[in-house]
Amino acid sequence: MRRVILAVTEASSLQVLWRTAMEHMTGEHAELITVFVSDDRWRRAASLPFTEEISRASGGSMNFTLQRAEEVDREAVTRTQGRLQQLATDSQIQLVFEILAQHEATRMHELVRSDSDLIIAPAFFKGQPIYAELAQLKCRILLVDAKDVATDLEAY
Repeated sequence: MRRVILAVTEASSLQVLWRTAMEHMTGEHAELITVFVSDDRWRRAASLPFTEEISRASGGSMNFTLQRAEEVDREAVTRTQGRLQQLATDSQIQLVFEILAQHEATRMHELVRSDSDLIIAPAFFKGQPIYAELAQLKCRILLVDAKDVATDLEAY
């Protein structure tokens, strides 16, 4: 069975990416796997001694700690998973949801089983460290722009 792997972040246009994934699932026996790529920059920022978080409500500031970075990351994952779950429910598809930190990008090799698999990702991945890992995979990669423009790349 062919796999369609939908890679997303908290900044992704989920509606556009989901619609693209559904177009590639139509009429085929394919398994959809969604992968949330978490942003390692929160943890790097928390490791700096001068990083502060400024409250939107009060304008006050406090140290941005590793604990707070993990909390922000969990909130982003929960929000994104909830939105994807709603899209899956509306499409009558079972949601398979994986979390992948950017520094764990080599795990993408475990998800791709054949060269007929397809990875759908936001176009801005091309400027991210994870793209170098994706480009090494022996499957098709479809980068989707938020403006509905897709770039089809062959990674062989």
